[in-house]
Amino acid sequence: MSSYLITNHLGIIKYAPLIFLLSIIIFLLFGWLYGRYRIRTSKDVIVRDSLATAIFSLSALVLGFTFSGSNDHFNQRMNNARNEAVSIERVYQSSKYLQAADQAAVQRTLREILNTRLNVYKDITVLEDLNIHLDALNAQLTKVNEELVLGIPKAPQKYKEFADKILSPQLGQLLEAFSNGVLQSKNHPPAIIERFLFILLCVGSLLSGYAMAVQKEEDWFLTFLYVGLMGFAILVIFSLEFPNQLFPYDVLNAELLRVQERIR
Repeated sequence: MSSYLITNHLGIIKYAPLIFLLSIIIFLLFGWLYGRYRIRTSKDVIVRDSLATAIFSLSALVLGFTFSGSNDHFNQRMNNARNEAVSIERVYQSSKYLQAADQAAVQRTLREILNTRLNVYKDITVLEDLNIHLDALNAQLTKVNEELVLGIPKAPQKYKEFADKILSPQLGQLLEAFSNGVLQSKNHPPAIIERFLFILLCVGSLLSGYAMAVQKEEDWFLTFLYVGLMGFAILVIFSLEFPNQLFPYDVLNAELLRVQERIR
């Protein structure tokens, strides 16, 4: 899959598993047809098991590596979303230590930050759309940082120590959580790994179809089972790597949506 297509047509990501699956089926059938042709036109056609095993082993290695990396990225994103939700709720609650006007301004900005965060990945078709949303989020984070830096020293005397020792560290945690989220939003493996996996799966399917025809071991039940499992594996990998395009919105943003309900 071309990095150009992913960068300039983010909507294509949701169709990537289907593209992989169709390619696997096409190469499988092409290999089977070529194998049938070879046994009609040649007396002795041999499939080298050692070479076939090497190709399948390499495919399994790259598939496992890609799945492991996608799972790690997904866990990082989910943990960071939880940190964002927790940190924004803590700052919102601790803003009670500020003067009334400062408290209202900070809470309003926090609600804006949360709304922007929940809409970062909505209606994006090219990477520039994502950059615009992230720039808006960064601007709001800068704004709440400035509001708290100015508001904490003006906190009422009876709450001043609480503001210094509770609200200040919570502000740092908030900024760190959202900064990590911005960085992770574009954290994906190099496109060459996806291309390599695509090529290996297509070559493996081609070889499977060819060997099935040459060795006259045409078990279509196992063939369909293999294709189905491979398609599901690709869907899982892409869902983990690009959850904002392939996961249900409510599931992915459950913690943030729960906080949104609490601080309306």
